[in-house]
Amino acid sequence: MSQESRLTIVGISEQVPLACEFVANAARTAGLDERAVYHCQLAVDEVCTNIVEHGYGAGGANRVIDLICQINPQTFTITIIDDSTPFNPLTRPDPDPSASLEDRKTGGWGIYFVKQIMDQVSYFQNGSYNHLVMIKRINTTE
Repeated sequence: MSQESRLTIVGISEQVPLACEFVANAARTAGLDERAVYHCQLAVDEVCTNIVEHGYGAGGANRVIDLICQINPQTFTITIIDDSTPFNPLTRPDPDPSASLEDRKTGGWGIYFVKQIMDQVSYFQNGSYNHLVMIKRINTTE
C-alpha cells in the first residue's frame, strides 16, 4: 500500500525552502532516519534550485514546480516535475572528484552529489514536462 502527497510551488528561489520542508516531513512520515531525511532535503534543494536558476530564469514567477512524494513499504520516492526546456541532467558525464582543483570543470557537481546521496535517480520526459525521480530505500531492518 502506498501513500502519496503533493505540493506545487512557484518557480522562484524563495519557494525552494517550502519544497525542502515538505519533502523532509514526508520522509519522516516514511520512517527514514534523520541522515536520510537530510539527503532528501539536499537533493530537492539542488534540483529545485537548478530548475529555478537554469530552467526558468527570470520567468519563474509565472511557472510552477510540482513535487510528489510516494511512500511504499521499501522505498520513498520523490518526483519533481517542471516545464522548462527538456533537459536530462543524468546524461552529463560525472565530474572527476579525483582531479586536481585546477583541472576540475565547473558545473555538474550538484547532480553528481544527488546521485551519490540518493539510492536511485532517473529522468523521463512526458509531453513538455521534465520528471526527475529520486528514490531512497527505507531501511526496515534497523
